[in-house]
Amino acid sequence: MAVRKASKGVTKIGSPYLSLTLSDGETDIASKQWNYVDDPPSENTVIKVQALLETYQGEPQLNIQRWRAAEEGECLQRFIPMSPCDIKQMKESLLVFVGSISNKGLRKLVEAVLECSMEAFCQCPAAMYHHHNYIGGLLEHTLEVVRQAQKLSFGEDINDDLLLAGAILHDIGKIWTYDWSGCSIIMTDLGKMVGHIVKGIVKVSEVGAKITELNDETIRLLLHLIASHHGKLEWGSPVEPVTKEALILHKADLADVEFWKIAKAASEVEPGQWTGKILGINREFYVPAIPGGANECET
Repeated sequence: MAVRKASKGVTKIGSPYLSLTLSDGETDIASKQWNYVDDPPSENTVIKVQALLETYQGEPQLNIQRWRAAEEGECLQRFIPMSPCDIKQMKESLLVFVGSISNKGLRKLVEAVLECSMEAFCQCPAAMYHHHNYIGGLLEHTLEVVRQAQKLSFGEDINDDLLLAGAILHDIGKIWTYDWSGCSIIMTDLGKMVGHIVKGIVKVSEVGAKITELNDETIRLLLHLIASHHGKLEWGSPVEPVTKEALILHKADLADVEFWKIAKAASEVEPGQWTGKILGINREFYVPAIPGGANECET
């Protein structure tokens, strides 16, 4: 199993224990080894585990009897799953959206940012845990944010090119703030110390300064979309949306994240049942027994 988190602790009576979060590539599970005094395994490595499956506070938990580091040749499975959508087709859809930006300066900016990072953009997860946490997740999430933004902006008096550019680049910083090269998605030092929003602002600013067709106002408006897309200060945005385009982008981003969470939770229960309480939404959702007609991987 892949080691997502590893630490040591002490019980109320002073007994040492090992605390792990392990994953089979699909599901994370809390794990404990009691009376453990040695060093913990390194995070983002694979171990072989012998354990008992128990329940703690209503949640499954592994009671580890023993473990060892996996040897070369034993790690045959992929511990970071792939997007259910075809990455090549999603990339083609992304390029169609980029080509539809009529403002020459904005189009050149988006093309320049993606040109130096397209491979990573197509592989990068969108998150460590909460949504689209798999290879290709950032690309999948970005495409859906673009589509949600276009739906929300239909009939509104807005700058369509600005909104489209912002939707495509809003999470570009995640390419440098996540590391998916091992068996787990981890946050880089840059991710911990700077964060994807700030890194995205820096990258777009650097590239934008070289685009002669762009004026300061357009760059400032685009940077605001990136800076405010989380919507609230307490949700990690340096500023809150103060333009219609920024507000639409925030709502599109939030909608895709929440729809993804609901769909995932719904896939784990039978029709006619309720999901568990969904993290970040803080309530259960009912899964109708009537089949839906949504296309999971729209391209």
